[in-house]
Parts: sequence; C-alpha cells; structure tokens
Amino acid sequence: MQRTFGFKLALSMAIVAATLIPTIPSLAKLEVGASSPAVRTTKTKSAKPLPTKGKLLKLTNGDLMCYVDLTDASGKKHHLAADFAICNKSQLLNQQVQLTYKSLRFNDCQSNEPCGKTRTEQAIVKMSLVGGKSK
Repeated sequence: MQRTFGFKLALSMAIVAATLIPTIPSLAKLEVGASSPAVRTTKTKSAKPLPTKGKLLKLTNGDLMCYVDLTDASGKKHHLAADFAICNKSQLLNQQVQLTYKSLRFNDCQSNEPCGKTRTEQAIVKMSLVGGKSK
C-alpha cells in the first residue's frame, strides 16, 4: 500500500509539473541536461526549407528586421527575415535573385524598444542578381 501511494504521488506530481512548467515563463525556458540549469534568452524558429533563389517582389524595413517578399521557382510566395542592409537593395526589385542566409539574433519584443528577449532566426544576409555580380 505504501509503495503504491508513493508511486501515485510521484506520478501525480510529474503530471502537474508537465502541465504547469510550460505556462510559467521562467521555468519553460530551463535547459534540460545542462550541468546547471540556465535560462535561455533565445528562441529558434523551427527549421523549414528556405528558398535560395526567387523573384524579388518587395522589401519592407520593419521595426525589428527587414522583410523580403519573393516568389520561388514553383510560384510559391515567401515572407522572409533579412538583415537591415538588405532593405537597401531596391535596385533588385522584380528581378531573379540569389539568397545567402545566416543565423542572426533579433529582439523578440513587440516593438524596437529593448525588452531583454532575443530570438535566433535564419535571415538573408546577402542578395545578388542571379547570374550577375553581388550587390
């Protein structure tokens, strides 16, 4: 009886912890398996295939990053993150471009005001004309 109660209590506590931890921001970011628990300040978006070429449709200078809209070879439209310098490439609009990505850190805030949170995201760092020089 004593062992069954102890097991049920441990199981109940594990269920409660699994339910509550994701709802408590400071606990939800604890790294598991580290020698000492550390709070992560970065979030990484899930990896999905990013286009390497496409027709550049639009450049938007946002609060947190530059946004690039392009259509890939299959006609699918993409809204992509980019370094702010990419937004100065308006001469490439409506042309086929080659893209290079790198992991960059961006504020993870509601505006450009610092809030102490960052996220890492694959972002365009180089854009050049397909078959042409890097611009």
